Amino acid sequence: MLPEALLKIIFHKQRYEFSESKSSVAGISTGGGEEHSSLLIYLLGSDMDSLIKASYQMQKKLTKVTGTKDIRSNYRVGVPEFKLTVDRDRMKFFNTSVQDIKEAFAGAISGKKAGVLPNDSQNNGRDTDIVVRLKGSDSFKPSDLTSIPVKADNKTVFLGDVAHIEETVGPTGITRVNKQRSVIVQANVTDRPLNEVVQELESLIKQEGLSEGVTYRLGGQAANMGSSYGEIIQALLLSLLLVYMLLAVLYESAFTPMIRMLSLPLGLIGSLLLLLFTNNTINIYSLIGFLVMDGLVAKNGTLLLDYTLTLMGRGMSAYEALVEAGKTRLKPIFMTTLTMVVGMLPTALSLNEGEETRVSMAWVIIGGLVSSTVFTLLVIPIVFLFFEHYPVRSWFTGALGYVKRWTGY
Repeated sequence: MLPEALLKIIFHKQRYEFSESKSSVAGISTGGGEEHSSLLIYLLGSDMDSLIKASYQMQKKLTKVTGTKDIRSNYRVGVPEFKLTVDRDRMKFFNTSVQDIKEAFAGAISGKKAGVLPNDSQNNGRDTDIVVRLKGSDSFKPSDLTSIPVKADNKTVFLGDVAHIEETVGPTGITRVNKQRSVIVQANVTDRPLNEVVQELESLIKQEGLSEGVTYRLGGQAANMGSSYGEIIQALLLSLLLVYMLLAVLYESAFTPMIRMLSLPLGLIGSLLLLLFTNNTINIYSLIGFLVMDGLVAKNGTLLLDYTLTLMGRGMSAYEALVEAGKTRLKPIFMTTLTMVVGMLPTALSLNEGEETRVSMAWVIIGGLVSSTVFTLLVIPIVFLFFEHYPVRSWFTGALGYVKRWTGY
């Protein structure tokens, strides 16, 4: 049974850790759970004292950031340890080594295997190791450690002759990230987008700095935020491509769907303006809002153009068909838009508990629906009429004729 102590031998400013033991209480977990926090900051460095100081600095910075709560660190003080500082000159004088000191201490405290007791009845018939160690080693004091014998050049000296021993208090555990010592500071984020919290925290770190020799890196949800942005942008581009392909099949045209897809940039105008007026930012939730808005605003142009093409197929001119389609489809377009806007207002105004982080998404959808509805009824008919009078095919024909005249072929 190992004592609840950490023995460290310091030689030439280098620490040699002999053994570590960790106590636990039934029903209580002393680790884990960090990855469930919204924001993790891994403090990295070689000096434990600097890391401890940096952890307190980081926790103080987090208290200054609006929207953070449950701020804590995985560093805990309270495990007693014996620290042995080897006297280099005396170790040379007695012709001993760090390895000899380590073996002497390990044998006295942890014990050495002296044999095996086969078929131990008190161990369910299994073999039991026989370990010999000094009596009372669980309750040794620094003064007791000084009398531990150490082998030195065919003679025996005592541990106190070659090392200074003191009793200190150390951390309950040592965390390493990428082979570097680390202290983890974590916090949860509420009532505010995570990217805003990260930006404010990084600004504070640049202004105030950290302990010398300490670096940091983000973990938890904050570390996944960058990849999430890229994935949502890819999803948005893919959705645009799929919508275009579907409309191209529906209209049996490669160009008409592009007119219908003007609804998206028209919706972006309202979304960005509303984000600006409501003092919201482009974050992970607002990007999701853009993705949702792309699908919602599509119905405005589709309702208008689909009925226009149907009327033109019945013999109406493009202008007459657009006017009639506008009159007929105006009510369905406004009703569906109004329904969505009213449905998103509770989230936009954060009337329900837990909706604070989704406010930007709601304003993006509301702004996009309103501006797309208004501009769709004005811009898309104008663009449609323009290309009806000046077909794209005639552009290519004219351009080809110009090239032939210019080249002489």
